[in-house]
Amino acid sequence: MYGAFRESRDSRASRGQWSNQVEFVLSCLGSVVGLGNVWRFPYICFINGGGAFLIPYTIMVVAVGLPMFFLELSMGQYAARGPIGVYACSPIFQGIGYSMILICLVGSGYYATVISWSIYYMVVSFFSPLPWEGCGHPHNTQDCYSKTEAKPCEDNNGTWYNQTCYNISDLMLHPQVKNLSLHTVSASEEYFNNFVLGKSASIDDVGTLKWDIVLANTATWIIVFLCIIKGIRTSGKVVYFTATFPYIILLILFIRGITLDGAIDGIKFYLLPDFEKLLKPKVWGDAAGQVFFSLGVGYGSILTLASYNKFHNNILRDVIIVAVGNSLTSLFAGFVIFSILGFMAHEQNVLVSDVVASGAGLAFVAYPEVVTRLPVPQLWAFLFFLMLFLLGIDSQFVGMENMLAALFDAYPKWRRHKPWVTAALCGSLCVSGLLFCTRAGIYWIELMGYYGSGWCLVMAALVECLVLSWVYGVDQVLAGIHEMIGYRPTCNGWYWLILWKYITPVLLTAIVIFNLVQFSPLDYDGYVFPPWAQALGWLIAVLPVAVIPVVGLYNYWQSYKVFKGSKMERLRWLTHPDPATWRVVRPPATNQQGEEASEDLLMGQTKTNH
Repeated sequence: MYGAFRESRDSRASRGQWSNQVEFVLSCLGSVVGLGNVWRFPYICFINGGGAFLIPYTIMVVAVGLPMFFLELSMGQYAARGPIGVYACSPIFQGIGYSMILICLVGSGYYATVISWSIYYMVVSFFSPLPWEGCGHPHNTQDCYSKTEAKPCEDNNGTWYNQTCYNISDLMLHPQVKNLSLHTVSASEEYFNNFVLGKSASIDDVGTLKWDIVLANTATWIIVFLCIIKGIRTSGKVVYFTATFPYIILLILFIRGITLDGAIDGIKFYLLPDFEKLLKPKVWGDAAGQVFFSLGVGYGSILTLASYNKFHNNILRDVIIVAVGNSLTSLFAGFVIFSILGFMAHEQNVLVSDVVASGAGLAFVAYPEVVTRLPVPQLWAFLFFLMLFLLGIDSQFVGMENMLAALFDAYPKWRRHKPWVTAALCGSLCVSGLLFCTRAGIYWIELMGYYGSGWCLVMAALVECLVLSWVYGVDQVLAGIHEMIGYRPTCNGWYWLILWKYITPVLLTAIVIFNLVQFSPLDYDGYVFPPWAQALGWLIAVLPVAVIPVVGLYNYWQSYKVFKGSKMERLRWLTHPDPATWRVVRPPATNQQGEEASEDLLMGQTKTNH
């Protein structure tokens, strides 16, 4: 902690740098454009006023997302360190960096399992017929419903239940069937819950490992390891494919989607504005939350990516490209998803609102159900799950790079053993992820996702914004940006100063309050988690926030070894950068003799030992 991060004078070179800025931009896009853009944004947009939702969403991008995104990336590029090293600029608050790493660690553990589901579905997409097609499988129950199987019966005004067609006279003899048929479950949902997950009845019932998911999870971690084994030298090349190919697949799915019957109705449903909803606080809260989480602020990952930039890279340009690209991707994904949901509603002769889904329900239930009604369903299923895999694996790369950067910044000598350190970290997370591969795995994933990336993430970002704006100082941040890009951005920096010091902290505080007010005990598919699980969830949520004052107290205690003065003088001393722990290495300069001279310079106030 305090006193760590003493690096060599050529720390930028020893950490590694991007071969070119395209790699950096693609890596950032791969990090922020993830599964949430496809399975969450369209749904959030739909339930919060359709096209009208774009108004609060855009405002929150400008007032919350962009400022925090720019702040993290600029600090990462300037200091050329991961989150723990960057926040040595104010040692009393260095716990912010540790908080980010903890949040990233929790997310990386369960996120890999979600990615592994995509791998599993990709493999079984080659089967003919598709394994989730129809209700005649051992994993199906009497409540299973398949539109394809039921259509001949329903076309003759019959009632389809338990793979049996009941006509009017049959219903007279079995009146209970009419009520039972109103509570059917789709074949794709039973396949996902009963076969793929083997879902148990509760989180208490862990059951056995699902070995097919264990295999897919292991494959995920092997792919991640191979892609980051040499750091950005390998991951920087991989993103040329993983960050761009999902757009090609999205375009293919969009072209196919809009040619389906009912697609236009689905798109209208997606964008039809309902301006009255803008008067509801929840809409603005959802907009702020969507922007915040989609840009990956607070994890430290994007900060780490920027730390591999050249010192004079135009970071403001890259910030705008990535932020705009992320928002446009979310919007375009909505067209793709709702064109398909429109077709699904048309096929079932129901409203689009009756088939709308989000999250895993959209990816692994609704969409698989749709492709069974398309020509060559294996092709469309494979493309969709390949897209999900690529969207997820990029974010996983960056999360791992974030944690590895923290380790290598703390222990620079470990860099010479990077493959082994990377293998150890990937292996450890793979083994710990076995919990998510059990029959209760889905409950643990929901628990980690609900508590581990909620208000604690916003709290970490709020403290980050306050510390960099008020303690370290906006003037120091803007001076560093000026030095990197050659000018003070946007109205001589006043625009960013007002946002960072006042508007963004207020809005982040409002998001925290909104999340706490709107909080309700976690439930999944009608199952309410028991008190012990809720308590564990709160522990997961509080721990990353609690580590900030804990690290601050530790650094305060450690400061007695190097500083002699009163308690208040010691506190003031710990809010400023220390030359021993936080140094900014600029590109080599040329001295009067024409020789290169590398000079360690400090951004901010230096200290004098007493």
